[in-house]
Amino acid sequence: MAHGNRHRAKIDFMDHIRENLISHFAAAGSAPFLFVGSGFSRRYLNLDDWSSLLRRFAVGLKPFEYYLASSNGDLPTVASLIAEDFHDKWWSDPEYDLSRERNKAKVRDRTSALRIEICNHLNSIAGAGFTETAFPEEVAALSKLNVDGIITTNWDLFLEKLFPDYRVYVGQSELLFSHPQSIAEIYKIHGSALRPSSLVLTRHDYDVFEGKNPY
Repeated sequence: MAHGNRHRAKIDFMDHIRENLISHFAAAGSAPFLFVGSGFSRRYLNLDDWSSLLRRFAVGLKPFEYYLASSNGDLPTVASLIAEDFHDKWWSDPEYDLSRERNKAKVRDRTSALRIEICNHLNSIAGAGFTETAFPEEVAALSKLNVDGIITTNWDLFLEKLFPDYRVYVGQSELLFSHPQSIAEIYKIHGSALRPSSLVLTRHDYDVFEGKNPY
């Protein structure tokens, strides 16, 4: 009986939150902005979390625990260390022959290979669309949301597929030198899987990003 009362109280609480949100949005002068983080893509695309993604690309290099310990658990530094070792593997391993041929002109430094392969991985998942999601009803409902724009740290292309008519801005520099209207726009502040060089991935990337934080 007590369990049933707790369940009823939880439902009543959620209904109260829902009613307050509906009332708040109805009184607002514009549609809301969303901030979307990595949990969104983990739920709907079953993507790795950041640690698991880096672990995936450490296979065949040093143990992932080595990178974790060497960086004192700082994942941007883990990414920097893996990128350094992955660079040599990418240029010599037959597994990446095709990717090298397609992407070698994009290589700018020793972090480029890891960026390229992370993007290839994410884009292969995006290519499957929403057909494999465990939550098709939620995805359908999300696609009908009325929002003015979305700010996201996610690299994958889920939001672009969800809102195909929205204009996409990638990175802080593109925002600085463009003229966003704050309507029907997606701001990918940590980069996009369509542009490997744009990813905020390594410790250096985060230092640069945080240096522009006031904007």
